[in-house]
Order: sequence, then C-alpha cells, then structure tokens
Amino acid sequence: MSNITRRPLPVAKPADKPDNEAALSKFIDGAPDAASITAIETIAHPRKMAGKQAQITFALPPGLLDKVDELAHKFSISRAAFIKQALTRAVAAEGAPD
Repeated sequence: MSNITRRPLPVAKPADKPDNEAALSKFIDGAPDAASITAIETIAHPRKMAGKQAQITFALPPGLLDKVDELAHKFSISRAAFIKQALTRAVAAEGAPD
C-alpha cells in the first residue's frame, strides 16, 4: 500500500491595502452604496408616473379594502381619492414637512 501525500492548500494573499487616506476615501466613495440619499431613494424606488402623479402598487387585507370601498362609496368618491385623502391626513398628523 502506498501513502498518498496531499499538497498543502495555497494560502490566500491579503488584498493590497491603500497607502493613504485619499486612496481609501476614493475607494469608499466609489462603492455602490456611497450615493447620496436622494440618489438611493430614486434607485430603490423608481417612480412610474401617471401624468403628474407617481403611480404605486400595494397590497391590503381584503377586509380593510372592503372598508375603504364602503367609505369611498359613502362619500361618493373613488377608492384612489379616499386613499389619497387618508394618506394626506395621516402625513399631516405626523407633522411631516411639506
């Protein structure tokens, strides 16, 4: 029976490190997540426009949607108009900036 000798696994070399702060800052600033908040929001939430308004899609529990539809009908407005009014009131109540 012969002995089989395995070769040792190669040792990974550490990545080259930047020599100075400027090189490090340039590297960090070039990262995909280094963009400004406005740019990130635009990338994370691209907006599909419907005229001058942003069109969104979201899901609601069926029972809540039924209540929204009942109230919209009671006030003789569309579902979308009711939701816009409710969101406008909620945002105003939270004191969000205009």
